[in-house]
Amino acid sequence: MPLINLIQEQRQIVRREEQRARSFAMMFGASLVGSFLLFGFFFLETESLKGEQSKLQAELQRLKPVMEQIDDNNKALADMQPRVKTLEDAQAMTGRWGRILQHVAVQTPTPVWLTTVRAIGADPFKPISVSFAGMSATNAPIGEFMQRLQNSDDLEAVSLKYTQEKLAANLHGLEFEISAEITGTAEEKPKTQEEPAK
Repeated sequence: MPLINLIQEQRQIVRREEQRARSFAMMFGASLVGSFLLFGFFFLETESLKGEQSKLQAELQRLKPVMEQIDDNNKALADMQPRVKTLEDAQAMTGRWGRILQHVAVQTPTPVWLTTVRAIGADPFKPISVSFAGMSATNAPIGEFMQRLQNSDDLEAVSLKYTQEKLAANLHGLEFEISAEITGTAEEKPKTQEEPAK
């Protein structure tokens, strides 16, 4: 009969079981340590984020008066915007008139005498009309004056309204009137909503 060594088999089974228990204990310990480290990492990260949040809240509280002041300034600026636009428009118009009068002062031919400069601008949706009236001995300087007015960037639609002979203080001359429109003075008409076609 063969010899069976049951004690050795039992010892091997016990050793295997002990080895499994040790590996299970080591895996459990490693996962416990890993979980503890992971928990510690997340805890430290959370505390760091809480600290950052409290710093940002303190910074927000420190900057809150400045932000309120900025909002107040923006509201004041919005309230003043129409006034500022009016002043800018007035400044632009004053500058335009200055350029027109400077152009006329420099570009008026010598034998031409201006007697009247008149501006009419009743309708805000039409350009301001300006007319130059004066005297000249002949037609040539009047035509030259018209051409020089057409060279101004601030005037458009320059046209001769009339010329007529006039006797003034025993002097014979031509009376004339030239009209023009000032560029960029017409406001845009507000757009009306069109009815949809049925």
